[in-house]
Amino acid sequence: MKLLLYSWGANNEKILEENLRRLGFAVVVYARPCRHFTRDMELAAEMIPLIHRESVEGVISFNYVPMISMICDTCRIPYYAWVYDCPHHTLYARHVMLPCNHIGIFDRDMVRRLRKIGVQTVYHVPLAVDAPYFGEVLRAADREREKRQCDLSFVGSLYTDEHNYYDRLPEERRAGAAAAIDRQCFRYDRDVLEEAIRAGSVPLDGIRSWMEENGLTLGEDYLASGDEVIKADILEKKVTVEERRKLLCAVAERFGARYRFDLYTASDLRECPSLTDCARGVVDYHTQMPLVFAGSRINLNISLRSIHSGIPLRVLDIMACGGFVLTNRQPEIDEYFAEDREYVCYDSERECLDKIAYYLCHEDERVRIAAAGQQAVRERFGYRQGLMKLFGIQEDGEQGKTAEL
Repeated sequence: MKLLLYSWGANNEKILEENLRRLGFAVVVYARPCRHFTRDMELAAEMIPLIHRESVEGVISFNYVPMISMICDTCRIPYYAWVYDCPHHTLYARHVMLPCNHIGIFDRDMVRRLRKIGVQTVYHVPLAVDAPYFGEVLRAADREREKRQCDLSFVGSLYTDEHNYYDRLPEERRAGAAAAIDRQCFRYDRDVLEEAIRAGSVPLDGIRSWMEENGLTLGEDYLASGDEVIKADILEKKVTVEERRKLLCAVAERFGARYRFDLYTASDLRECPSLTDCARGVVDYHTQMPLVFAGSRINLNISLRSIHSGIPLRVLDIMACGGFVLTNRQPEIDEYFAEDREYVCYDSERECLDKIAYYLCHEDERVRIAAAGQQAVRERFGYRQGLMKLFGIQEDGEQGKTAEL
């Protein structure tokens, strides 16, 4: 089968291309930004002739691009989209209903929500990691690894920029939200925000009107209600902001004097002075991030709260690099990995701090868990497994998309 890989600048596109070729696909790479997700006619004018000229039989991309879906529908070829962002609002574009779509989503709860509104083209496909690639990076940069060695690390955003929409809301538009956000922080067994919204204790009218005034609504090409966008982009994002700020500051204050804690972020830390001494700037995903994960005795994961069930890519990347991961509880991590044997999780801020203290003092146990996690990722989360599931191909060659939820 000859595939066109639509490249928009995602981190792992080259790795995806190489793994497609290993599986026997012929691959044509087409790189061009999509200037409008549903109405970029220039993209269509370039891509449709290319598909015909190259006799392309299908298109694949990371994340779902509605414009590509329309192009594939016009050309009568399948479109395979592997989604690693959550929220990913283009999944609510009306074009998601087109029969050419085969959309793999790493968050099972997102699949359920889309199926609930009638979308039948989405399937649960966990993310994948190319562990041998990370191994090559680590071997090639062996002399550089010492620079990234530390006791504790976190790689990610604190969302102190303009995308923290909650903090941009006028005070009068936040009625009831602050209390619900506070109750949701470090609570993983209940959707407190959803309960508060349904009970009416977080009225959304004021937030909805502010979004409309600031051009933040999705528009007529989308199926999603404004309430879904508010919850994911404003309320759940703010929970993430508070959890990361509180936990990272607590880690710095409790362990910073005795242990090396490295924070890799582009976020403005002026409101978190206890973190400024830990800040190490940003790291390149392909060449530097693996050194951090391999060189950290404990790697922290604090998931985006809009990821309701899925395994974040950061968790798989850490484990693939041979790193020890300490993560908040996430339903699908529990399903795929053995707790305290292949990874360690926490259910509260206090438990996270206590487990950091424990594993900093129990090196043999920590090393054993990290090694088991790396082996588990290599066996269960390679690109071959992920792509076979995305294409609906059984290992025995039998083809057919399943409706697994």
